[in-house]
Amino acid sequence: MKEFLYFRRRHNFIFMLSIYFIHAFPLNSEMWNEQIKYFSAKARCIAIDLPGFGGTPHNTISEKPSMHEYASYVEKIIQETRQNENQKLCVVGLSMGGYVAMYILKRGVIIPDFLVLANTRSQADSDEVKERRFKIIEEIEKTKSIDPVIDAYLPALARDNEKLKYEILKMTKLTSPDGAKKALYAMATREDSTFYVKSFPGKLLCIASEKDALSPPDVVKSMCRDPKEFKIIPDCGHLSAMEKPEIFNKILEEFLEL
Repeated sequence: MKEFLYFRRRHNFIFMLSIYFIHAFPLNSEMWNEQIKYFSAKARCIAIDLPGFGGTPHNTISEKPSMHEYASYVEKIIQETRQNENQKLCVVGLSMGGYVAMYILKRGVIIPDFLVLANTRSQADSDEVKERRFKIIEEIEKTKSIDPVIDAYLPALARDNEKLKYEILKMTKLTSPDGAKKALYAMATREDSTFYVKSFPGKLLCIASEKDALSPPDVVKSMCRDPKEFKIIPDCGHLSAMEKPEIFNKILEEFLEL
């Protein structure tokens, strides 16, 4: 877990808003560096490393976990770090982070005031995608390494961006093979969350990328209840917060009215 508190330490300031960032697979909290730097003077910002990612131990969840376990893990962090009940709460999830955020809605333990779902989908995996994830799990078990994850996901995540490729590889190498296997299993077995997104009582924002092959714009848009809840970033791939941080930050800032 990473928290930027420079502003608050200097000014002994209690923010009226906390933003919790949940990362994509197979990355970690470092993917949110540009967002945390941008918003740390306006809100309390916490980027979470899910179990098995960013050096976080994977053994805090079961061998074949459901997405409920990841949601519970995040809920506990929110409960332990939230300054007070009057503080507004925003949860931002990208890709797998979005799946976790949607299961937080499903569980109903914590209801955020603001929810941002970026480059993700509320539908369960198709049989084809499930099979692909299980095959990667088998390859991880054979090789005892994270290499099968890199081979499977890097082309779609980095596109032709060498700087982004470097950052993805740097983060992925901190992902434990067991952590990756567990996350792949949880993603493959997750249920449809559309009902919980559509009935969310707070303020919703869905962010898509024009050239996202993993979560195409029409899939992201299908989660919205109103066209105003949908934003698309042009000439951008799956990792919008990293690839186009300036645009992503402006969209988020406008949504939160900061």
